[in-house]
Amino acid sequence: MQAGGFIFKLAAWIFLACIVVQVFIAGLATFSDTSNWGIHRSFVKCFALIPLLMFLLTFVSGVKGTKRWLSLGLFALVVFQFLTIQVFSSTGLIAALHPVAAMLLFWGSVITVRNNPKEIRAKS
Repeated sequence: MQAGGFIFKLAAWIFLACIVVQVFIAGLATFSDTSNWGIHRSFVKCFALIPLLMFLLTFVSGVKGTKRWLSLGLFALVVFQFLTIQVFSSTGLIAALHPVAAMLLFWGSVITVRNNPKEIRAKS
């Protein structure tokens, strides 16, 4: 596997781990100490651009097909996450999609880290 493919895979695993940690922090804020909401808001800034980096890496790493578009979809979901809180927080119905989008981020991340040799091709 090329270096770009390795970096893509590493970024996918890091993003998945960050999603799990982010959900854990939200749980802490909900069930333990509300001051953890500040950590929840800050931590996302550390990993929000990883899916965009992954998408860009697909063009130089030989990653094609589903994983290319999943990484772009993950980035779109991250943007949607920001919007549900920053723009639509006063609209309860849309803001309530925030945890649903988190579940989709987790699911998409799991699919992205799964090995599928047919989708990772070395560039000629």
